[in-house]
Amino acid sequence: MRNLLLSVIVFMFLMSCGHQKEQRESVNEDYVTIPVPEQDMNRDMDHVISLSAFVDKIDIIPLEFNDSCILGEIGKVAICGDNIFVLERRRPGAGTVYRFDMQGNFLNSIGSIGQGPGELVVLRDFAVNEEDRLIYLQDNYRQSILSCTFDGEVKEVIKINQYADHIHYKNGLFYLFQDQPVKGELYSLVIRDIHGGIKERFFPSKQYILNMGHHVFTPQEEGVLFFKPMNDTIYFLRGTEMSHLYWVDFGSLRYSPQEIEDIYMERIKSYDLMHRTSSIDHVFRVKDWLYFNSIYKGLQISFVYNIRTQELRTSNGSLYDDLEYMFYGNVFYGQTEDALIGIYDAERIMEDINRYDRYEKEGMITKEQKERFQSKMNALRRGDDTENMNPWVLLYHVKKD
Repeated sequence: MRNLLLSVIVFMFLMSCGHQKEQRESVNEDYVTIPVPEQDMNRDMDHVISLSAFVDKIDIIPLEFNDSCILGEIGKVAICGDNIFVLERRRPGAGTVYRFDMQGNFLNSIGSIGQGPGELVVLRDFAVNEEDRLIYLQDNYRQSILSCTFDGEVKEVIKINQYADHIHYKNGLFYLFQDQPVKGELYSLVIRDIHGGIKERFFPSKQYILNMGHHVFTPQEEGVLFFKPMNDTIYFLRGTEMSHLYWVDFGSLRYSPQEIEDIYMERIKSYDLMHRTSSIDHVFRVKDWLYFNSIYKGLQISFVYNIRTQELRTSNGSLYDDLEYMFYGNVFYGQTEDALIGIYDAERIMEDINRYDRYEKEGMITKEQKERFQSKMNALRRGDDTENMNPWVLLYHVKKD
């Protein structure tokens, strides 16, 4: 009896260790651990990172507003060569990707909602093939990918017979992700060839029904950064191979595997665990810098990690813009080879313009800075009010450390 009890205890211990590893779902042991000190998560709201710590300059690109491109809340931005592609956040009837040049001039729209040939029923995401100047639109209703030219001409419909919330294209492969699929291909991450054939699959579904709605793919020169919602691991995809690149160690603050399952199964709400972190989100890597954020006690915590020196900086809330003093713009939606991509909503543009006087009175900026910023912002605004403005795209050019 004593030996049996001991065996049960050892078995439960091994199972517990297995569950801890399952949350990271590591596919290799050669990775970098990024420890997050608990005191960094509990600093006061005045503790912030200034953009100038790792950003050289900010380019501002106002997107043209006309009857053919009236944008609501932005869900995704991708920059490819001289083209800016914009997708609105998911809403009923949204089935178009808008294309602009690098000066913000509207060029054309790609995709349209409908039941006919070459139309989309439910547009979830898009991916860009720069080499062939093609854009791929993911239609969840038809479980297919619509291949279009940059000018909007439909070239091909690729059947994939699976649902996906996120799509990325790299070197002849589609990377498709759905958080916890319950129908079709029951793996969260599926890699397919250009014809839709399956090349590799990762993360078998646990049949939870929840879509976290994060950006999970980040383009890199030699592959793709990938992270899974409700997880603390950053992976690297090169072709059909996946490696474990970084593990963000939140220590005692991280969710346990059981808590993650309870959230997915809606047995508890995430805000019931505000004293824990919901792991990582919005992961980007540019030059020597890795950026990601997390939610803790209901607030966003931003992290900037210097890959070369392994120094981690934390910021309560978003980052502090000490370059252009656009305090509502520094949330990142994507990246290029040397810059992070942000979006500046029209209403918040006007709020910042109207607050420059207050910033001067509080000593945050000088009178000369105020006049320069107001003049620049009003010139970019072109006299439009918020009802006749689209958001602006911001390019945060990252320093080479």
